[in-house]
Amino acid sequence: MVTDSQAILKVTADVPQHIPVTTFSILFARQKSDLAVMAAGAAAIEHLKPGDRVLIAEACSHHALEDDIGRVKIPRWLRQYVGGDLQIDTASGRDYPADLKDYKLVLHCGACMINRREMLTRLHRAQDAGVPVTNYGVAISFLQGVLKRSLALFPFALLALEKEMGNS
Repeated sequence: MVTDSQAILKVTADVPQHIPVTTFSILFARQKSDLAVMAAGAAAIEHLKPGDRVLIAEACSHHALEDDIGRVKIPRWLRQYVGGDLQIDTASGRDYPADLKDYKLVLHCGACMINRREMLTRLHRAQDAGVPVTNYGVAISFLQGVLKRSLALFPFALLALEKEMGNS
């Protein structure tokens, strides 16, 4: 079963455990980026503290809606998870920061508007700065407590997450 990331909690509750469940965004992370790196990057959410700086990166430059996923929902879920305010910066379109070293996490959209090469370049820039990176769907599944189930179809990514969580 493949679902929208925003419905993952309800879908995993409704779909029997023996049926695999993942999200479109996790599939995009696999196609456009490096799913194992994105899964390991989600583990950094566990260590965020109030006041930490997080980059929300969007590949497109759309007009944000009232309850926008990248500008409203994910920041709200992150703040709830860490129990306080975070310094959240947003980059959209081609405005990807040159200096990432001050961020504790880069949260990237699914990258449907850029190609794999450009997404991998962004991923490698974050890695070179020593900053964990994940994408919206991986982060949402983590924040909803269902990431292991969402990654079960991809044992290599699940292993990367578990390894990173074990190192934490």
